[in-house]
Amino acid sequence: MKQMRRSLIALAASGALVAPLMGHAAGDAAAGKEKYATCAACHGADGMGQGGAFPKMTGLGEDEVAKKLTAYREGDQEYLKSVGLGGRYGTMAPNAASLSDEDIANLAAYIAEEFGGAGDEAAAGGAADAEAAAASTAALAQADIVRGEALYTSCAICHGEQGEGGHLLNAPKLKGMGASQVASLLKVYRKGTEMGPNSYAMIPQATHLSDADINNLAAYVATIGEEDAE
Repeated sequence: MKQMRRSLIALAASGALVAPLMGHAAGDAAAGKEKYATCAACHGADGMGQGGAFPKMTGLGEDEVAKKLTAYREGDQEYLKSVGLGGRYGTMAPNAASLSDEDIANLAAYIAEEFGGAGDEAAAGGAADAEAAAASTAALAQADIVRGEALYTSCAICHGEQGEGGHLLNAPKLKGMGASQVASLLKVYRKGTEMGPNSYAMIPQATHLSDADINNLAAYVATIGEEDAE
């Protein structure tokens, strides 16, 4: 033990242990900008989360972004729940699964540099987001759950009758998702925007949906599993 301790002290003195203790490597913001093009489909080119439909990237530090992306990639749902992102795991995990440590460092560098100091702009955008979110909530409150259940029969082929996922095409789990999150995702797919490996299957399914269809579907999906929770 004494010999091992002396060896570690010698390594530390020589600087050999400095790099591992420094945390993740500094990322390349320019490379991160290229990688972020995929993220922008949901989080917005301005990092404002498409009117509040998705988490904002504004005001985040480099270490915070890296930690969250790593948690999605590694499946650390406990950490994600502790920072209020547990409900986003099903959406984000497939997108983060293929990210390398370098990709995460580059994305974190770009997000922190581009959106980290968005002060007055973020505040103004936040007011607009709150207004849009209120309008969306009101529309969902008027949704027809019975009609949504009827529409869901085609979704169930892949996602399962109880939204458990994985029946076909590695479809993600829907059970436990909130109505606003489901509606936001469907609207992004309806635009033809690719976000993740299931885009090729989801875009054709969403293109014909009206706003009412989306709200009805979202309202129904949000009820899946409610009985289990009681």
